[in-house]
Amino acid sequence: MKAIVYRQNGLPIADPQSLYETDLPKPQPGPRDLLVKIRAISVNPVDTKVRNGAPTDEPRILGWDAVGEVEAVGAEVSLFQPGDEVFYAGSIVRPGSYAEYSLVDERIAGRKPQSLSDADAAALPLTSLTAWELLFDRLEVKPDEDAALLIVGAGGGVGSIMTQLARKLTGLTVIGTASRPETAKWVKSLGAHHVIDHSRPLADELKKIGIEQVRYAPA
Repeated sequence: MKAIVYRQNGLPIADPQSLYETDLPKPQPGPRDLLVKIRAISVNPVDTKVRNGAPTDEPRILGWDAVGEVEAVGAEVSLFQPGDEVFYAGSIVRPGSYAEYSLVDERIAGRKPQSLSDADAAALPLTSLTAWELLFDRLEVKPDEDAALLIVGAGGGVGSIMTQLARKLTGLTVIGTASRPETAKWVKSLGAHHVIDHSRPLADELKKIGIEQVRYAPA
């Protein structure tokens, strides 16, 4: 199969060897694995961090967010079958999704939403998991909690998902930040109650909307 790999970490991205195409053996699924034919991927900060910091002796495939079709399954797989469309953020200790095929444990895969394109669905897994874990695992927000949530950079990947989760699943007053008019409009369209400008002192911006303090401000 064709794959995009690196071997030498830390090279400038303009260097032809920083990422290059090569041919590798098609992976074979283990007992709980899905062999997925990749149709779309997304790029995350973890991809650049691994490439810059993790040396490797063999060609390494980056990329963890993916959408694709299950082509084959391991002997113990019970949740999916060939032909199913899936999306997932894979494991950082396994080869990634910058390839024609990848393996993923069925227990960390989900069925691709039918209402989304492949590209849109591929943008969701890691950002959505991060936003969910911040809200409900780290901050332990309760669904009926009456408090304010400040999301700095609410127009970004994690921030935009967190805005929607907070509005849909909690009673929090959601305050997003943005510094450009088009981004502020986008954040408002996601459901934020208020949008303030993070290029200005946040305390002053909060006072303008009648809020003295916020209970939650994930960073």
